[in-house]
Amino acid sequence: MVDLRNSSGMPLSSVGWLEAHHRAKLPERRAFAETLARHRPRRVVDLGCGTGLWLALLNEMLPADCEFVGLDMDRDALDIARERSRNWGRRTRFERVDIEADPDAIPAGNLTLAFNIFPYLTDPAKLLSTVARNGGALVVRQYDGGALRFGPMDVGLRSSVESSLRGSVMSSDQFRHYDMDRVLGLLLNSQFSTREIGFELFARAAPFPEDFLAYYEGTLTWMLDLLSENAADSLRSWLADADGSPQGRYFFEVDLIAVLS
Repeated sequence: MVDLRNSSGMPLSSVGWLEAHHRAKLPERRAFAETLARHRPRRVVDLGCGTGLWLALLNEMLPADCEFVGLDMDRDALDIARERSRNWGRRTRFERVDIEADPDAIPAGNLTLAFNIFPYLTDPAKLLSTVARNGGALVVRQYDGGALRFGPMDVGLRSSVESSLRGSVMSSDQFRHYDMDRVLGLLLNSQFSTREIGFELFARAAPFPEDFLAYYEGTLTWMLDLLSENAADSLRSWLADADGSPQGRYFFEVDLIAVLS
């Protein structure tokens, strides 16, 4: 079973998966980090910072007098983040904090990052209220499993795969794979007065670049482990056929992007 859990048991959060995800999307992530750097923050707080990959990008773009604070529950990820930041030449700290159980431990920042953390929270409205009281801007990025697509694929096969996956993960009490609409509703009803909301497309077409393959293949492997036997067999047959004519393959997903203040 491939569940890509980190050492704390959170699904889709292993160190290797975070790195593969980051490498696959590095051009888009770098461009987004450049837009964040234009805010010229004095302190960036990264909620669910993982191994510090987003802060590493911002480290290349922000002046040395900007402080970085990373919060996460996973000790192994935090150890990697601390080692990664050792030569950044700025005030940087990474702390083990359960941001849902103890939101008051979240420090105020000019720029607070909440990237793909909401699926793991049972009461994200409480977190939003805390960050709003702290002041500064909140930046949200949120994926949604329903906006993730492989192709080209027969509509019957696509329906079978998507319904099987949905049935497998919808009952999970550990995370929400389909969470964009809930997050959007929370943001629209939050205490923030200014809301810039949009969507970002990530797409690759064959021949796939080398740095995308681990993320692509890892996503498929994770899905195959969760599908019913019939749906998994059908998807494997599609993969075998697609590997024979890779020039037609594509992958895309859409992320919710929001800046609130």
